[in-house]
Amino acid sequence: MANLQAAAPHIHYRPFDVVSTQKGDSTWRDSLTKFHSFALTEWTRVLAFDSDSLVLNSMDHYFLGPLAPVAVPRAYWLNSKNTDIAKQILGSHVMLIEPNEARYRKILAEALSSGDFDMEVVNKMFRNSAMILPHRRLALLTGEFRKTEHSQYLAPDEDEEWNAMGEVSRSFLVHFSDWPLPKPWKPRSNRQWQEALPACPDDDVEREDRPRCADRVMWTGFYEMYDMERKSQCKILH
Repeated sequence: MANLQAAAPHIHYRPFDVVSTQKGDSTWRDSLTKFHSFALTEWTRVLAFDSDSLVLNSMDHYFLGPLAPVAVPRAYWLNSKNTDIAKQILGSHVMLIEPNEARYRKILAEALSSGDFDMEVVNKMFRNSAMILPHRRLALLTGEFRKTEHSQYLAPDEDEEWNAMGEVSRSFLVHFSDWPLPKPWKPRSNRQWQEALPACPDDDVEREDRPRCADRVMWTGFYEMYDMERKSQCKILH
């Protein structure tokens, strides 16, 4: 810890217990731990995002938005254009929140008593009150680069042409979501990697604003960037 503090004195460290559920796949069982961010009451606003994410561009401007206890993007990949707005599912992998001790105790109690995952808890408690942040460029998933149809992500501009390279350059955050491929800090087999790779059609060609097989290039780049950053930061510990 001393090495970390010396290398990055501007970072504030706060120890928390891991909060888990026994429900479902182990990949997401510890995701409830993120709710400790509601206890960071020494700050008026906190932008909390999952550890399986990469920051691509500055997100400072989100702190200048309207005040709201909880602001989140919709889980665009789970909602269709015809889904009633009151029934649309909220995402939880990035949250702009106002820390509050009473709210912290309430959400933690709900998480522990229900045994639900973080997204279910957020939707149960804040579906009718959360401020909605635009999902595009903030809630981007790595899994989007493995798709061939992008209308849910591009909405409301569904007719816009998907440009993987352009989307990455303009996005603020990308979240690793390629299940059953393990999270980026876990070991993965070559078979798992090959099965998860985005398609690279034989007839795909390089264009002025993107390389050939741009989806694959961007997707593999995320994992390479994560591995590089992880090695760089872990060196500080030794």
